[in-house]
Amino acid sequence: MQVFYTDVEQAYGPRHSFFYGRFTPYPEVPGRTRSILEALAGRAEFQVQAPPALDEAWLERAHSRAYLDALAAVCARLKPDEEFFPFHMQRLPALLRSPHARLRAGYYALDGSTPLMAESYRVATAVAATAVAGAQAVLEGAPLAYALPRPPGHHAGRESWCGYCLVNNAAVAAHGLLERGKVAIVDVDYHHGNGTQEIFWERDDVFYASLHCRPEEAYPYVAGTADETGGGRGQGANLNLPLPGGTDWATYAPALETALEAITRFDPATVVVSLGFDALATDPIGTFRLQPSDFEPMARSIAQLGRPLLVIQEGGYDVPRLGECALAFFAGLGQPGAQHSQR
Repeated sequence: MQVFYTDVEQAYGPRHSFFYGRFTPYPEVPGRTRSILEALAGRAEFQVQAPPALDEAWLERAHSRAYLDALAAVCARLKPDEEFFPFHMQRLPALLRSPHARLRAGYYALDGSTPLMAESYRVATAVAATAVAGAQAVLEGAPLAYALPRPPGHHAGRESWCGYCLVNNAAVAAHGLLERGKVAIVDVDYHHGNGTQEIFWERDDVFYASLHCRPEEAYPYVAGTADETGGGRGQGANLNLPLPGGTDWATYAPALETALEAITRFDPATVVVSLGFDALATDPIGTFRLQPSDFEPMARSIAQLGRPLLVIQEGGYDVPRLGECALAFFAGLGQPGAQHSQR
């Protein structure tokens, strides 16, 4: 199996998030990818490789040029190690008329959880290349590929950043996979992928299904209810399955089956998995109760869709256990030798 990863992100790590009205340590750290890569190391079935350089035309399939330029403009003005939190976070056109890049950026920020740094735009676009390379591998006939970007992406909308996400890697890849036919995205991250939902809200050729903690309890709080089913031509192509805090595998498994049945009816040519490990019981910012071993039957169920799969890493913040979760997941997809030893 081809695994696409670039180490450009290892030197990148904001120190703070602004959450619940206070600064807190930033949980989206370089150790996340290291934990997974260390678990994959030395296993012949995982062929880790750097992606080709990104053609930014791929990004413009999921994001507006104005949004990308606004991010780049702010980052270009920041000092090394400076963390920028927008002063205004409002969708007001007056902000876009400002001559100040820092004010214009506030138009595109949905919350204060994710600071921009001098390297943010460069890193986010560089790691998006892993998702593009994974999509290209599937288009060329690979039955399975894995993209390991950091930062993650599913909270980033067409013209918005939030939740540690600047570029929506899954949406970028899905737009490319449409060359082969309809695409389904199944998002198993603990948090709802509000950005992915927004990008495909009015599309009938991309089906988005998300299993997540209900918005009354968990980020992003403002999206992810069961009555959000798509708009316009996309009506019915969006399926949210919000679950309560404390959900374990016995509760999660039937919801996953509901999502997969809906995807089967949609009959996509390819499937993108937005893979989060923050449903783990020990995740520091989640409240689900999945165990590492539960990611194996999760993957086994997804594999039964019988479609080519592109797996794209999203969240997961219990750093020491991420590798164990990854091995369990890929064992469920039938990767020989991927069985993990801690059960």
